[in-house]
Amino acid sequence: MPAYEATTSSIAPEICTGPKRVAMISVHGNPLVPDSELGSDGKGGQNVYVREVGKQLSKLGFDVTWFTRSESPEEVGVVTLSPTLRCQYIVSGPQEHINRDFLFPYLDDFISQIDTSKFDCAFTNYWLSGYVGLRLGLPQLHVHHSLGSQKYEREPMPDIGPTRLKVEEAINKNADCMVHQTVSEVESCKATNPILIKAGINTDRFASLDLKESKKQLGFRHDTINVLFAGRFATQKGIPYAIEAMKKTKVPHRFRLVGNYKGSDYEYLVKENTQFEFLGQKTPDELSTYMAASDILIMPSLYEPFGIVAIEAMAAGCCMIVTSVGGLDEIVQDGVHGCKVPPGDAEAIRNAFEKLACNRDRVRKTGEDNRKFAIQKYSWSATATRIGQMLDRIVETKRKVPFRIARRNNRGIAMGVA
Repeated sequence: MPAYEATTSSIAPEICTGPKRVAMISVHGNPLVPDSELGSDGKGGQNVYVREVGKQLSKLGFDVTWFTRSESPEEVGVVTLSPTLRCQYIVSGPQEHINRDFLFPYLDDFISQIDTSKFDCAFTNYWLSGYVGLRLGLPQLHVHHSLGSQKYEREPMPDIGPTRLKVEEAINKNADCMVHQTVSEVESCKATNPILIKAGINTDRFASLDLKESKKQLGFRHDTINVLFAGRFATQKGIPYAIEAMKKTKVPHRFRLVGNYKGSDYEYLVKENTQFEFLGQKTPDELSTYMAASDILIMPSLYEPFGIVAIEAMAAGCCMIVTSVGGLDEIVQDGVHGCKVPPGDAEAIRNAFEKLACNRDRVRKTGEDNRKFAIQKYSWSATATRIGQMLDRIVETKRKVPFRIARRNNRGIAMGVA
């Protein structure tokens, strides 16, 4: 067994042997974001991950403070959820939404407002927060959520790209624990202290779903194949390829798309494809109902760090059509959970759909098996338990030497030990 695949018993015998004070940092991923805003720019899987893992860590006995950047004048001060869980908003830069590619210049101000004497460790999320963690000098556990080195293979590198790559390299080398969500990320990063801990889902929500009742509630017909897309209308999500594929098929179906298309680069697709149902954003509860009522979920991503949506769809009983990238390539087994296709290939998506559509009983049985598999294998409680064990471990080690990271310009950084 590789070192990064340590089992629960091999990590630590107990959880939180003393009150560990955790600074859980998510600069651009507010854990208190309203469910109605999930799926818009910068608000998605990371927000949910930080929220759910933080809540579970609090239940395990950790004292957790989320640190996130204020995006409106209403987001100020500390919001207390329980005696061991709170969110502290930090005003750094304009109190408005700023795309994460433009947040780096505000991080020094963000860092200056965190009192490290009140915390035993930092749990950082995404490279921006990882930079903050390196600067704070606390024992650090980090989750990338996405990697610039993988993302820029599929998308043009923005101006901040070289800085991001440099920071990610420093995090891989210096984090006391690097939590990876996929094997491919482990192999790509070559971090000093890696461990594989996959994300989870809200098992209570999905276990309680009634698939027949969901179809009835939404008015889905049983004599056609109900197909769903759920995600951001962004290049990374491969949305044009799914639409092109479903336009060309002659198999009767209903294709519904959940996501905030308004203001996106692909809003024009809504006007050009009136035969499909563009449903806009949905809350997690609403989305789970749509998943449960659907037969097939298409996830045509060009790049997908993990793929919580795929696990949720499986837990709701969907048969899957996904691209063989990132976490999707590891979560979905071709021929078992559905079909895998190459990224950026509309014809392959169409062929996979028509292959599945030839056998409705197979689609139904695959969905039933997927539901059992996902609910048994993935939970936020299990994710937080393993992360908690690693936090216990790094806190017991000697407080590391603080890092000093000074910016040269907006394209690179210089690093050194203070």
